[in-house]
Amino acid sequence: MRVLLTGAAGFLGSACRKTLQRGGREVLTTDRRGAVDLRGDLADPDFAAGLPEVETVVHAAAVQYVSPDLPLLRRRRYFERNNVVATRHLCARYGGRKVHFVNVGTSMMYRQCGAASYAPGSPMQGQGVYSRSKLAAQKAVESSFDEWSTIVPCIIGGPGREGLFRGFVRMIQRSGSVAFPGRGENPVHMVHVDDVAALAELVVERRARGLFNAGAPEPLSIMRWIDEIAAELGVAAVRVRRIPLWPVHFLSALTGYRLLAREQLLMLAQPHVLDISGSLALGWIPQRNNARIAREIARYIVSSPARGVE
Repeated sequence: MRVLLTGAAGFLGSACRKTLQRGGREVLTTDRRGAVDLRGDLADPDFAAGLPEVETVVHAAAVQYVSPDLPLLRRRRYFERNNVVATRHLCARYGGRKVHFVNVGTSMMYRQCGAASYAPGSPMQGQGVYSRSKLAAQKAVESSFDEWSTIVPCIIGGPGREGLFRGFVRMIQRSGSVAFPGRGENPVHMVHVDDVAALAELVVERRARGLFNAGAPEPLSIMRWIDEIAAELGVAAVRVRRIPLWPVHFLSALTGYRLLAREQLLMLAQPHVLDISGSLALGWIPQRNNARIAREIARYIVSSPARGVE
């Protein structure tokens, strides 16, 4: 089987590349940078039109709020170009052929409404510039391919991904204390990058169709993340300072949601858990629970003073 993997130099793309190659597939890789077979920008229609014939596309290329080149201004245009236009060009290149198109979405596509969990049948709604761009890309995929599937991961973790964790680790190391916005008591799902790659490989192998949520067992709250990090660092007790959410909302709105995005604020205020029963029924077996992921990230940050891959 010949597979085109986009975003192959990125955090998830690198893991997908290794997993797909171990399965004996011919994997052609593309990205804007890095050691890939076809280096170029999918938002360039000429580059996309020249991509080779394949049986399967795994579309892991995307930008998000933690992307290193996220601009301070014109973020709507940034997400539109890199997430929507790039996906539409792929659809133009491969749509109408018997290609299995595997898209990588985000749990932020679900309408965050305080539900205990979100299943593939839950309503979807863009609530920020990033989630709106991912939903627009998803609609392009659905309208272009008969054989499509979308992997919907929550927060993807593992060595190399830091996000809020670097701040937590450094604060606990230096002062035995930590501060964050909100109560930190709602469960928030994570999933290990290697487990997402394993789900992608399974979807490719079975040419599965539809939405497949990716979340690790036993989702934890932010407070539980802190407990796991503290235990990993050998800190017996951590002083916690919770910052009220309303001033953070206010300041974020004043900055055009550049301090924290709308979707991130929603995740701080309510549960964000995925129903993974459909993925488990497919045969997916995640190897790491949320506690182990938090500890792995903490170990990585301690051993890597420089900023890791975002």
